[in-house]
Amino acid sequence: MMKNKLRSLLLVSGFVLLAQNIQAQANRALWDNLSVEVQYGMNTALSPKEGITTSDYNGFKFFQAGLTYHIDDVWGVRGTFAMSNFQHKDLDDLGVKYSKLTLEATYNILTAVNEVMQPFDVTAHAGFGLGSGKSESLSGSDMVGVAQIGIMPKYNFSEQFAVFLDGTFVNHFSQDFGFDGLGIKQGSASYFNAGLGVQYRFKQ
Repeated sequence: MMKNKLRSLLLVSGFVLLAQNIQAQANRALWDNLSVEVQYGMNTALSPKEGITTSDYNGFKFFQAGLTYHIDDVWGVRGTFAMSNFQHKDLDDLGVKYSKLTLEATYNILTAVNEVMQPFDVTAHAGFGLGSGKSESLSGSDMVGVAQIGIMPKYNFSEQFAVFLDGTFVNHFSQDFGFDGLGIKQGSASYFNAGLGVQYRFKQ
């Protein structure tokens, strides 16, 4: 009887240790495939141009933070949070601030071509999301749909650390505010973000 209890205890302990080991390996594999990034850069207003000069609203008022899950060395899934502030260069009461959450697919072009990870790579990315705008002139918020596509040249100093330039074309659907914060008839808007950033991958 005592031997059977001891055998059962050892068997259960073995299963517990095995499950913990499998879970630890799974968690390690998840972290190995994750990277985090931040970037700062410039907004360039493109459209609409109703009653404004778009260049008056350009400036270094763009920030983005993101997390990428690397499915393999070529493909990935990227989630980002970004803030773009379009402020008139002379008038503080004209402008709009947009924040957005997007989910994108990423594709490392040079790694795919050469079939091996490259110190220098170019990552294409595209996806959809949701955004919210706040006018400097009008009350309320402006909820918009987001579609974007971009290209990101990147230099990998190591398997963990990289610096990159990121150029992204952004289009807003169902937008009610122009870049001056006033109402628009067009119902959509587009702009370009250019940022310099760093990326850290948790891979060991």
